[in-house]
Amino acid sequence: MPLTDFFGTWQYHTNHTELETLQQELPFFKQYLRKQGLIEWIDIDAFATALNKGIYFDANIPTGYGVGSSGALCAAILDKFGKKNKDLSLLTLKKIFAQMESFFHGSSSGTDPLVSYLNYPILLGDKIQKVKLFKKEVTDNTAFFLLDTRIKREASPFINGFLERCKADFYDRKCQTQLVPLVDDAIHTFLHGQWDLLFNTMHELSLFQFRYFDFMILETFKNIWLEGLSSDHFKLKICGAGGGGFLLGMSNDVEKTKKTLKGQSLIWL
Repeated sequence: MPLTDFFGTWQYHTNHTELETLQQELPFFKQYLRKQGLIEWIDIDAFATALNKGIYFDANIPTGYGVGSSGALCAAILDKFGKKNKDLSLLTLKKIFAQMESFFHGSSSGTDPLVSYLNYPILLGDKIQKVKLFKKEVTDNTAFFLLDTRIKREASPFINGFLERCKADFYDRKCQTQLVPLVDDAIHTFLHGQWDLLFNTMHELSLFQFRYFDFMILETFKNIWLEGLSSDHFKLKICGAGGGGFLLGMSNDVEKTKKTLKGQSLIWL
């Protein structure tokens, strides 16, 4: 799902002293795109020329927070420098974005950039399809929020840690037989607005992640996580690769959750 509070635009800057900081990894990313053979889809020469002229991606998306900063950048590059004569399917776009975003994470599904590129929610299954969602306002009852841990992290170590653990049959089997069905249930109940059922599933997801994804949860937030598990009004889950950044929360009593999490930085969605 797109997060409309976070976005970015292309800007130009002429001060070369500051430009290196503003462009960050873009020059290296350009070289990566060329080496990966993505010239078929992206006008890399035009991208290189724009970099020399001072282009940079100006975004309010916090990096290392699990809300798709690298995905938005990949989407912006394909949007501005993509070869316009290509009529690409959603599956092909996802594959291109997976290859692009792997520069940042070592491994990527391409989902985050695809959502940013389309600016529309997508449902992954036997096929990739756009889905229309109703607007869920913050009320006294069900609402979703981001909890800011105020800790920036690199995604790669946590992604690699997960993939390494999946090499063990026990761990992989737990993910396949318990986690995947829970995620499917959560998506189904969310799409149908079945908030009570979704809250119950969020509890099970939160418990699974606390047991098996504990390395992705900051030690300083484990007590808050456990407080959510023992409460009847909010639950937490990992956002992105975990390890810091945002935690995704669900509340069925906004005022009670605000009181419990007083002092924490919350963004209500």
